[in-house]
Amino acid sequence: MPKTYHGRFAPSPTGPLHFGSMVAAVGSYLQAKSRGGEWRVRIEDLDPPREVPGAADDILRTLETCGLHWDGAVMYQSRRHGVYEGAIKMLERLDAIYPCACSRTEIADSSVQGVDGPVYPGTCRSGLAPGRAPRAWRVKVNGTTVGFADALQGRVRRHLATDCGDFVLRRADGFFAYQLAVVVDDAEQGITEIVRGADLIESTPRQIHLQRLLNLPTPDYVHLPVALNARSEKLSKQTFALPVDTVRPQQLLFQVLRFLGQEPPEELVNNSLDDFWRWAATHWRLECVPRVPGVLVGMPGSDSV
Repeated sequence: MPKTYHGRFAPSPTGPLHFGSMVAAVGSYLQAKSRGGEWRVRIEDLDPPREVPGAADDILRTLETCGLHWDGAVMYQSRRHGVYEGAIKMLERLDAIYPCACSRTEIADSSVQGVDGPVYPGTCRSGLAPGRAPRAWRVKVNGTTVGFADALQGRVRRHLATDCGDFVLRRADGFFAYQLAVVVDDAEQGITEIVRGADLIESTPRQIHLQRLLNLPTPDYVHLPVALNARSEKLSKQTFALPVDTVRPQQLLFQVLRFLGQEPPEELVNNSLDDFWRWAATHWRLECVPRVPGVLVGMPGSDSV
């Protein structure tokens, strides 16, 4: 018997949802519902300094207003520190992690640029220098090469040592890193396919490396096109993306479907949300989703509206 499809949407509560967030929400939701599967929601509130008070509740209200109803209870990463600590201890027993005393400045001064930041040069891999105190914990990547087939972006292959180096699992401020938490949580929620923005595709090889170390299953992956503003910047809090307008949710969702390469009929914006989602799930075609980023001009979240 084939296993039940489990998808998820995992926003960080750093502000309200913008158009780019809705692309990930709608794409992951339709990928799950078109397969008769379940769609989970996880609030990735792992980084208190970046969180906005009330943002988590606002995100959930927006999803509900748009008819994006999740299955099961919402998972909050802030309540799972003990689980992440257990994963750290397991990796320590495997001699797969080590303490690191390097500051960001030291790393920047002695490293080369990788796929999405400086490549850690391995300064502390053989032990801390005399007089140095541990700041973070890093996982060893050794000579690992990770490849995976993305259902939309195609084949991806990364040599971790040269592309990112040993990466952080517990930060200098004591908080657990995204890479560790997402791997542990996806396994616990039984996620069979991860549908998210292509801006996270470079995290995937690192996460697969951790899945293998922790003996956790590797889900399938779909990385959706990133929504850009008129200056070709990714929509985000940092680029002042506007919150989505949910006064007429069907109009917003219609535009998201169009961005994702679907062809909803114009009259769909006047239908009920239930009718809208029935049509969208029945007609969802992943093969029609563009692989490349899309620029929003005159659409919600664009600075040219």
